[in-house]
This record gives sequence, structure tokens and C-alpha cells, in this order.
Amino acid sequence: MKNRKNIEQLLVIIIFLMMIIAPNVVMISNLETTKKDENKGFQNTFLHNITKPIAFLKQFKNNYAESFGLKTTLVNSYIDFKYQALRETPMPNKVVKGQNGWYFLGNSYNNILNNAFGYNYFSTSELKEIANNLNEVKNYLKEQNITFYLVIPPNKNSVYKEQLPFQLKEQMSNLDVLKDYLKNHINFEVIDLTKVLKAKKNKNQLFFKTDSHWNDFGAFIGYTETLRYINQDFIVPNVKLTDYKIEIKSVRQGDIIKMINLDIEESTVTLTKKIASEITFKNIDQNYFQMVNPDKKLKVFMHHDSFSYAWMPYFNESFGEIHYLKSYALSKKLIEQETPNIVIFEIIERNIDILLNNKFLIK
Repeated sequence: MKNRKNIEQLLVIIIFLMMIIAPNVVMISNLETTKKDENKGFQNTFLHNITKPIAFLKQFKNNYAESFGLKTTLVNSYIDFKYQALRETPMPNKVVKGQNGWYFLGNSYNNILNNAFGYNYFSTSELKEIANNLNEVKNYLKEQNITFYLVIPPNKNSVYKEQLPFQLKEQMSNLDVLKDYLKNHINFEVIDLTKVLKAKKNKNQLFFKTDSHWNDFGAFIGYTETLRYINQDFIVPNVKLTDYKIEIKSVRQGDIIKMINLDIEESTVTLTKKIASEITFKNIDQNYFQMVNPDKKLKVFMHHDSFSYAWMPYFNESFGEIHYLKSYALSKKLIEQETPNIVIFEIIERNIDILLNNKFLIK
């Protein structure tokens, strides 16, 4: 009896050790077939920062948390079981399943759902800080004879909130509060694209159902509205919808549904220029490239996020040169070297807290 008990205890210890060791063996050996490139970060930990032990340990910890063996298999199994078997959203704080095939980002993205109904305001101190930061940018650019515009496309949750699985009493949004504060305290007007997109959404679908971004139509409306503001200060030609071939195509966009392992094909509108312009590009790196259109005038610096990719083809038709920078830090050296006429900050609504960062200007 005693020997049997000892054997059982030994088996428990062996199983426990195997449970601890197995994920590490899988990770180091790259045996997990469902994993993509997560192991690269872990393996690269041993190649970098070995002479900097603190940075090495921090990177090792982060990469281990992201890449430990069988993580992807277990997470994917959980997601599939919740969605396929229980018909529940596996990660409701990240993904919200709406009505009529619509999917939305959840509150883990800067309280995006709360923002849609006006339940997440900046504090007075935060509003003051944002105003000071933008005023610094505006004044510096004004000294360089450069006009500054801040353009904010709305979240999909804000435009199509009727497709959300619940409805709340609407109040002023965080963006509305910010716009009022900036207008009243530093006489700065934000180009908010929410109103125009809401007004046009019944004519055409403006966002992907399975993705957080706008489609070609939505981006075109955003471009047109932005140029309406810019044309109050400059004479800028804008392309018309009639310049484009409009087609309905099936796509697998889906940055939202990918988080819950879905692959859904949806139909969306695409716009293709009927007569292509002689536009050239100069790649600097993945976060900075230049466009040159010899038929147009004015030079623009556009600091942007992923929302700008869809409207870039339209802006390329209106300006002589655009520097696209995926960053919100202005380089004084680059600005004074290139001397643009216009600087645009495009920031999606869910990321406007970026404006709290006071490191916009770099020497």
C-alpha cells in the first residue's frame, strides 16, 4: 500500500514537471504548428541586449509572456469553443458582435463603447494639457508660415451605434467636449468628420462590417470634408466621385473578427481612378514615405495612423508633394528643411488621448 502511494505521488510529480517543461520545449523547438511568428521575439531575446542585463530581462519577460509554448493552441481552442459551441463572443471586452453582421471593438480600446454614448470624458486638467500641447504645435508652425489642421475620423462605434447590441442614452462625446474646450480656450477648430459621415451613411455603407476602418466611400467623404476646410485657406483642387470607377468587390478585411478566429467575406465598395495620374513615391522607411504629383502645387506633411491609408489616393490627386509620417512627433529639422505649406494630424477618435503626449516637437 505504501509503495502504491509513493508511486502515485511520483506520478503526480512527473506529470506536474512535464506540464511545466512541455510548453518551454514546444516554444524553444518551435513545434507549435498553430503559431505564426511569435517565437521570433523569444528567440531574438538571446541575440540582443545580452550586454544590457536589465533590458535583456525585461525583453525576455515580455517575449515569454507572449510566446510560451501551446499558448496559441489553447487560446484558439478557447475562442473556437466559446463562439462555435456556446455562440458567445469569446472576448467581449475586445470584440462586440452587433446586429446584422456588424462587429465592433470593445472597451479595451480606450473605452471605445463608453465614448460612443458619451460616458468617458477627459478631465479638466487633461483638456488643459491637450490645449497647451496643440497650442505649442500651432504657434511653432505659424512662426514657420505653415498652417496646421487636426482631423479626427470617428470610430465605427460612433457612426453605426444603432448596430450595437445595446443602446444607451446619448450624451456629449469625449470628442465633443474636447472640440468645445479647444475652440473656447485657444481658438482652435478640430475637423471632426463624425457629422458628415453620419449624414451620408444611409446612401452608402462607409465602414467595413468586420473591420474597424472605413472603406473607400467613407475615406472619400472624409477627404472631401477635410479639403472643404483646407480650401478656406488655400486653393486646392479636389477630385470628384465621377473621376472614379465604382465597383462592389468581395473582401476579407476583418481586423476585428481575426481576434476571434473568424474569416468572413463581405462585399464592399471600391473606387478606382479612371485616368491614372503621374504620381511617384519615394520610400524612406515603413513609417515615412513621400508622394510627388508634378501636376499639382502645395507641400503637405501628414502625420497619420492606419485610417489614412484609404484616403491617401485622393489626397495624392490634390497636392504637389505629401510627406506621410506614421508618427505624431514633428521634427523641427525636417520641417525647416522641407518647408511644407500645410501640416495635418489625422488621428482616429479612439486614439485622441495621444494628444496628451507633450513630445510633439523634436529638436
